[in-house]
Amino acid sequence: MDLSLAIDSVNTQVNNNFKPLNASQLNWKPEPNKWSIGQCLDHIMVTNRTYFPTFNKIFEGSHRLSFLQRINPFKKSFRPMMVKSLGPQPTRKFVAPGNFAPSSSGIAADIVEQFNNHQQEVKLYFSRLQQKDTSGIVIASPVSSIITYSLSDALKIIAGHEQRHVNQ
Repeated sequence: MDLSLAIDSVNTQVNNNFKPLNASQLNWKPEPNKWSIGQCLDHIMVTNRTYFPTFNKIFEGSHRLSFLQRINPFKKSFRPMMVKSLGPQPTRKFVAPGNFAPSSSGIAADIVEQFNNHQQEVKLYFSRLQQKDTSGIVIASPVSSIITYSLSDALKIIAGHEQRHVNQ
């Protein structure tokens, strides 16, 4: 799967479906406990940004896992579960961890423009990472440092997660 194409596909969907909407429409919720379109886009950006510090450390050559993360006996079992469960076809519903929650107040009318800019940043990270030999790089999940997976899987998780929420 070409991950840059997956990011472009999400961006195209967002622009085609949501760019014409006004602030009121972007903030409309089908139910009080559901997210609005604007909140879904905000959530995607908030979530993706939690990976950026790790990506920057990889570029700098300073990325290191702790001893416990390196010997983690569960890392092989987390990988397929994370890629599948956070992908475009959800297998079950998740509650977003607090640090991934979108803004609870009104989302700005320019959220689609913000999202477009964010997507360009994501594509730049993906492009730079795919130019490196990342075959042996393992990172910790931004959700919990005990969850580790390959950098390649992290990129798949990001792309799949974006599609999941745009489909929502």
